[in-house]
Amino acid sequence: MSILIFNRLPYYDAPYEKWLEDLNEDLFLLTSDQLGKDFHGFKQVFAFDRYDFNNSVEFTALQLYKQSPYRRVIATAERDILRAAYVRHYFGLEGQSLQSAIAFRDKVKMKEILSAARIRVPAFQRVDSVVDLYEFIEEQGYPVVVKPVDGMGSRNTTVLDSDQDTMEYLAHGLSPHLEVEEYIEGEMYHIDGLVLNGQIKLIWPSKYLNHCLAFQEGKYLGSYLLSPENPLTARLQSYVSSVLRTLPTPTHTTFHAEVFHTPQDELVLCEIACRTGGSRICEEYRQAFDVDLTKLSIQAQCGLSVDVPERVARREGPKTQFGFIGIPPKHGVFRLAPRREDFPDWVTEYRVLARPGQYFTGAHTSVDYAITLVVCGDSEAQVYSRLEESARLVEQKWVWN
Repeated sequence: MSILIFNRLPYYDAPYEKWLEDLNEDLFLLTSDQLGKDFHGFKQVFAFDRYDFNNSVEFTALQLYKQSPYRRVIATAERDILRAAYVRHYFGLEGQSLQSAIAFRDKVKMKEILSAARIRVPAFQRVDSVVDLYEFIEEQGYPVVVKPVDGMGSRNTTVLDSDQDTMEYLAHGLSPHLEVEEYIEGEMYHIDGLVLNGQIKLIWPSKYLNHCLAFQEGKYLGSYLLSPENPLTARLQSYVSSVLRTLPTPTHTTFHAEVFHTPQDELVLCEIACRTGGSRICEEYRQAFDVDLTKLSIQAQCGLSVDVPERVARREGPKTQFGFIGIPPKHGVFRLAPRREDFPDWVTEYRVLARPGQYFTGAHTSVDYAITLVVCGDSEAQVYSRLEESARLVEQKWVWN
């Protein structure tokens, strides 16, 4: 038999052939044409133009089964969760069910399940027509948030503050598969972790530096791990644990939850995903906990025996404090990045994603970055300060036309 992998990750974050070498099985990869050239050691790599929206990806997966039946279908990105679930469902394969995938990908379905269990979520409404949007605004008042029910990276998410905003938004036409929800005032946290054999093995919260729509203003996005002593750490762990228990969570999975902490000291779920958080969250966890979230999840899904380090099993916190920052591209041509030696030793990872001569029109999602950095420190405050210093250094030294 063999393993089929839907992939949106760069090779440096996902060397699948190394992770799964103990299986001694054929590996097939479906990925984008930009990433495909970096993957070797597979039985076959299928690379696609416009991978995210190209439905021949799924058709290829279905055709492949006739020639080379696979026993597991792996997905590591938001866009691929439903793709993989439909293929599993069609062939009756083990892994995340279609019901589970829909609950995690359809934000309305997700909130219906959680609100029925009395877990606080924003007021929400599926938008099938302008009447639905109008009715919700009449009941809830402004501001409201409109976004795709199955979106990713905060793409096409819009905050409406007035009737004028709504008229301008509707002038472009109402897209399908939308929801509208109550705007929640508060600070945003993300909680990431790992479920193995139905048990939460690792769960730890972080605080965002800027909100998830900051990319629309050209601002960087980043976060830092909360310390074990932070009173919100245990509260957020407990809250997200209850969310995972309520949803049809897969037996083996990583997760990435986003939660508001309101001025009224209330915790309100924004959303939760059954995959590893984006940007440098996975690398941050490798350094902070000696755990590769994606690696362990995939190995477990494929039937390999895995577990977390003893200190993580004892529910200890990070070895030291860490944070990451992703700096979005400007509007223009990227010319030059800072050198690695321009940064202090407390920058533990530095990646330049933009290529000299590459033209950008700014960021279009919350995870569109030109440069990313991971930093460490002795406290939340020190990590926060170092993240801001890193952003200033990049701004001073990179060159755009």
